[in-house]
Amino acid sequence: MKKGSKILGRLMSYSIIAFSVYILLGVMIQKEEFYIFGYRPVLVLSGSMEPYMETNSIAIVQKTKDINEGDVVMFRIDEDTRVCHRAVDIDAEGNITTKGDNNEKADYDKVSEDMVEGKVVVRLNFLSGLISKFR
Repeated sequence: MKKGSKILGRLMSYSIIAFSVYILLGVMIQKEEFYIFGYRPVLVLSGSMEPYMETNSIAIVQKTKDINEGDVVMFRIDEDTRVCHRAVDIDAEGNITTKGDNNEKADYDKVSEDMVEGKVVVRLNFLSGLISKFR
């Protein structure tokens, strides 16, 4: 039994280290093609989605075009800028109306399917305090 729990402990440690390296590299690289198994970490830079996603926290985005109302979608507004906002409406053509949870009004421009990069599937809000100290 002792040997089994030692192996399990090492496995957990290596898993945590690997996940930490993945998060660190993903946030540092921030390239469009940095998806591992269809997922990518992104750094949350603004408070438009608070309290759901805190400023300086990490969000894990799944690469997909399958968006439903209520999903938090990551979309490109220009070559260097990506935004994560909630899909509040999807029209018959598939255009998405988005809104930051902490914003009073919906975003003016609709998001077309070709602008969508994925949807947020995991939030790591507990990292915001730590990341804030290093930014």
